[in-house]
Amino acid sequence: MIKRTPSGPVLIRRSWPSFHPLPTAFFTHSTARRQVKAEALRTLRESRRATYTSFAETSGRYLEMLATTLTPLENVERFPEEREQWIEDAHKRWSKALRHRQNEVEGQRLCLALDATRPVADAAQDLAKNFALLSYATRRAIAAHKGHDLDTGPIEPPLPSYIALLTEGGLEPEAPDLKVLQSRARDAYNAFLSAAASDLGENGVLA
Repeated sequence: MIKRTPSGPVLIRRSWPSFHPLPTAFFTHSTARRQVKAEALRTLRESRRATYTSFAETSGRYLEMLATTLTPLENVERFPEEREQWIEDAHKRWSKALRHRQNEVEGQRLCLALDATRPVADAAQDLAKNFALLSYATRRAIAAHKGHDLDTGPIEPPLPSYIALLTEGGLEPEAPDLKVLQSRARDAYNAFLSAAASDLGENGVLA
């Protein structure tokens, strides 16, 4: 910079502040923090993967159990001479599937709700709704064949909430198509797998 003085212009050199390199400890601490954060994220991801996988396996098992319940129901009309046997077989299979859903599936879903992201939790909730619809409709179908409720009492009218959900889905509340409900439950199951895989940053569905 040039400064004018009475004796003439004078060149003044500007002094620049000196920069000191950051201490090595700063970079070491920063790297350590990044490593801790990455490890925490990895642990969370693995925890969620374990939770999602457990729920998926338990739910898949329930779908299989209900599928084996629908088979004897189909045989009631195909083999009328063995009608009572097929009805009792369906009742036993349905009861076993119900215990699995109440004790295993719902227990896993409650654990999942504590760990899952919102999209995955919503998908699990939708799956639970479809499971409940299929289970309740199957129960009523068995009761209709028996001529009384499965608890030996009279067959009660369907629950209002059940009627509303079936009507919303375009199904007949008194005698909904079990195959349609089964297909929708499987679609909801696949939707859960996709949501879980997406949350974990994986392609396709949860393995």
